[in-house]
Amino acid sequence: MNLRAVVTVVAVTVLGLSGCATESSEPRGIRAPSADETPPDALVGVWRVQRAIGPEGAILEPEGSAFTMEIDAEGNAAGQAACNSWNASVAGADDRRLRFGAIGLTRAECGLRGDARAFEQRYINDLTRTMQWSRTDDTLVLRFQDGQEWELSRSGGG
Repeated sequence: MNLRAVVTVVAVTVLGLSGCATESSEPRGIRAPSADETPPDALVGVWRVQRAIGPEGAILEPEGSAFTMEIDAEGNAAGQAACNSWNASVAGADDRRLRFGAIGLTRAECGLRGDARAFEQRYINDLTRTMQWSRTDDTLVLRFQDGQEWELSRSGGG
């Protein structure tokens, strides 16, 4: 076999294999969490944000709007951000860190203004970041690298 024939066979094989690699039974970018991405039992439940401490130390409160997070044992997550609903999969979790995959979010117009609107935007943005977590009884604390800290309490259903 000459060099040209070898190069042709290699090129056809590589192209054929790369075509197979892109085929999937699931839509691109969507996948269920694997067994090692399921959350620790301590994270499973329904949680409601009680308060947050911003990176500059200011205390932020949800002002009566619902900001929730529900995590199930299979690694699915969902919740409320004021009048909007969100959902995601747990992309990584261990006994100290938690990270969600891509966030799906409704875009309802709530009429939120000022601090309430900023709180909603910050909450959604923070869900996309890796966070450290700790739990004491019915309180879950999420800490972010920039110094923010979110305090959530166990809500009904978990």
